[in-house]
Amino acid sequence: MSGMCSAPDCLQEATQKCSGCKTAFYCGATCQKEQWPLHKKECKINRMLYDMEQKHEEEEAKKPVQKPRKTHCTGCNGKFKEDWLEVDQECPDCGYITCESCSCHDSKGTCYCQSSNFGYKYCDREPQTYHFGKGGRPYNGDYHPSKQGGYELNRDDLPEAFEDVPRACSTCGETVHCLKKEYRNWNNRYSFF
Repeated sequence: MSGMCSAPDCLQEATQKCSGCKTAFYCGATCQKEQWPLHKKECKINRMLYDMEQKHEEEEAKKPVQKPRKTHCTGCNGKFKEDWLEVDQECPDCGYITCESCSCHDSKGTCYCQSSNFGYKYCDREPQTYHFGKGGRPYNGDYHPSKQGGYELNRDDLPEAFEDVPRACSTCGETVHCLKKEYRNWNNRYSFF
């Protein structure tokens, strides 16, 4: 969930959070009840702060993404020469533009899009730790990598990693067998093979 239990003498991993403020985490009901006299004082204030943060995030998400100017690299802010546009990558969706120095391989998360990178959808790929979007938030959508796409983690070779029933992908809408949630942590990929 979110690290360690908020109780000062407890070293357990937190599996629950305070339903009031959503900011205090506990290993279980016992620690939560023991901490309530201390937490009670800060719970309402933390809830107000949490609500303000959520409202701000919602407002930011509703704002249209301002596309970066085409005269400068979005990565380093270096100005392109007027007579020769040194653009290496440009995202068709968010307008993020890079020079050759700031460019990464097209599978690495570098543009502002939440579910794709320079027009390449994350859902078609294997899960990676660098799949991030606007504001540094990780991509949490579905994955359905295929053998045809050249991925090791695919339904043909590892059917147990995919859902039994096809459904619409939350990102692209295609009806496919999506990767099970427990296989999305691609950091442990070598334990699968």
